[in-house]
Amino acid sequence: ISVVGFNVEKVQYKNVVFTVWDVGGQEKLRPLWRHYFNNTDGLIYVVDSLDRERIVKAKAEFQAIIKDPFMLNSVILVFANKQDMKGAMTPAEVGQGLGLFELKNRKWHIQGTCALKGDGLYEGLDWLSSTLKEMRAAGYSSVGPSAF
Repeated sequence: ISVVGFNVEKVQYKNVVFTVWDVGGQEKLRPLWRHYFNNTDGLIYVVDSLDRERIVKAKAEFQAIIKDPFMLNSVILVFANKQDMKGAMTPAEVGQGLGLFELKNRKWHIQGTCALKGDGLYEGLDWLSSTLKEMRAAGYSSVGPSAF
């Protein structure tokens, strides 16, 4: 089944193969997001740092995702995008706006990015790949609630 706004591809970065589900941010697609949460090792949440008015809505969506039972063990990478734009929120402001600093027992990282130039993308992916490798080595699993 093909759904407009949902893309899947395998991406290899530094000997880690990611299966990336790009589920898009369109409002009508959001109820479908949770069908992709099972067995998710990491979440990359992209925020438009220029859009100060929508940070409250971005926080509500973000918190709903990370509190889903299938996402409780997922590591979180936030890309605070559009850092090159005048008036953009800093990564710290985006983190505050999303409630990152209040998270307990979660591995997370926020990275300022400019997607058009590629700035910050590799730094974020480096953190994600090394964190996932550490967790695998320690025996952590992304598997959510057990069906047993």
